[in-house]
Amino acid sequence: MDKIKRLASISTIAAMAFVTAACANGPSQQSTEGGETSGGEPITLKMLTSRAPVHGDFGNMLVWREYEALSGVHVEWEQVPDANFAEKRNILLASGDVPDAIFRAQLQNSDIMKYGADGVFIPLNDLIERHAPNLKRIFELYPEVEKGITQPDGNIYSLPFVSDFQSANYGSKLFLNEKWMGRIGAKEPTTTEEYYALLKGFKEGDANGNGAMDEVPLTAPNIDAVINALRGFWGLGNRGSAHAMVDMDEEKGELRFIPADERYRELLEYIARLYNEKLLDEEIFTMNNPKMTAKGEADTVGSFVFVNPVPIGQTTKDDYIGMNALVGPRGDRMVSSINPKIRASGAFVITHRNAHPEETMKWVDYWYSEEGMKLFFMGVEGGTFRSLGEDRYEYVEDITHNPSGLTLDEAVGQHLAWPGAGQPTVQTEKFSKGGASYPSALEATAKVNAHFPKEVWAAFTYTSDESDVMASVGNDLTTYVNEMTVKFITGAAPFTEWGAYTDTLKRMGLEQYMQTYRQAYDRYMQ
Repeated sequence: MDKIKRLASISTIAAMAFVTAACANGPSQQSTEGGETSGGEPITLKMLTSRAPVHGDFGNMLVWREYEALSGVHVEWEQVPDANFAEKRNILLASGDVPDAIFRAQLQNSDIMKYGADGVFIPLNDLIERHAPNLKRIFELYPEVEKGITQPDGNIYSLPFVSDFQSANYGSKLFLNEKWMGRIGAKEPTTTEEYYALLKGFKEGDANGNGAMDEVPLTAPNIDAVINALRGFWGLGNRGSAHAMVDMDEEKGELRFIPADERYRELLEYIARLYNEKLLDEEIFTMNNPKMTAKGEADTVGSFVFVNPVPIGQTTKDDYIGMNALVGPRGDRMVSSINPKIRASGAFVITHRNAHPEETMKWVDYWYSEEGMKLFFMGVEGGTFRSLGEDRYEYVEDITHNPSGLTLDEAVGQHLAWPGAGQPTVQTEKFSKGGASYPSALEATAKVNAHFPKEVWAAFTYTSDESDVMASVGNDLTTYVNEMTVKFITGAAPFTEWGAYTDTLKRMGLEQYMQTYRQAYDRYMQ
């Protein structure tokens, strides 16, 4: 967190972010009041935003009221629920009937490049240079952020959601039920085989002590979470989670298609053994968070995968500890389920309809400052949070123990817009008070920190032609890999068919896919 603490030295904080930028511009730019043009007229911006289920009305939300008073900029929000947002956004983009900006835009790199090249999204390079000192400081701290949002034509069309919070970036944590281990006299495993033995002990040793064979040794929200949590122990995923199917073959010094590698076959054989012996949840292919919570509340879960322990249920969440990095069958000991600092490259865009692009850039740049992060994630002192001294903060009782029974995210979401993630700001440990800040989540992260990949790639950007390949060949490969992964794990396809599986991948265009990946990789590494 030391890097983020250096943000306090940024010369622009709060309203000064507007003042400094305005003084550097001519009389045609925003005045020192920030929310007025040089003619003294207040500025109103129309913004489309996605609204998470836990969000209150943006129009009445504390964070926006406070920032309007600070900046002088009024925002008219068009709020669309997450479930319908992508469809609504795409209709507007296709029709040309666009707002001034899109907040929490949920845009993929292919969409950003398409609508940027078409002129719907304006290039932001010059605006960042002249009006975004806070974002520029983020670029200085983390060059991969600027690299990750720069499109193949050299333009930046979108602003990112950045996470400097390692516990939040460590997505697929493995948690162990410490009470269960004590009950069956087991120690924390150090190898994948010892982990198998522990799960078997949970299953056969009546670990929850209720006299019934109802233990679920390992569960997760889906099978991908299990694969992501384990694959580093087979030396896979050594460039992080943003690249599910490609990493670097360190021995050959070239890109590797993970699902065709022998190590991936060995990983699937291990998971298949867990599934066949009912050590892996039999419902893993139809699981979801509510189901996992119900199993946890019933004290039937021995080990699970998630970014934090909260979804396992209020009753048992404190029974779990984070597991250490395991040594795999080839001697690998890596935790590869690490997301890059750019958690979303398309968090915010400014459209060609915007009559105040400079003021809009100043408005959004504030959220990348130390003061902006504090307002965005914590709100107002005495209202939503209290200071504990020594740069430490906590939410007030109405949020942490809501009298109406709201969860923390639901209670916070009535006042602040951070739940759901994907906004143009920086998530830091100091101001993040969600599940990833839970003590056992922080401890789990510190426990394996030395085993994270040394290099984590952001998602690559693609040209129009490359995007076509990724959308066609890439999607076909992904669909086939997912289908066969399930079949191998469940036994619907025996591992004797592995050769036929890899041959099919080649026939489907694997080399074309990898050539496209190499082109994007070469640009990224320049």
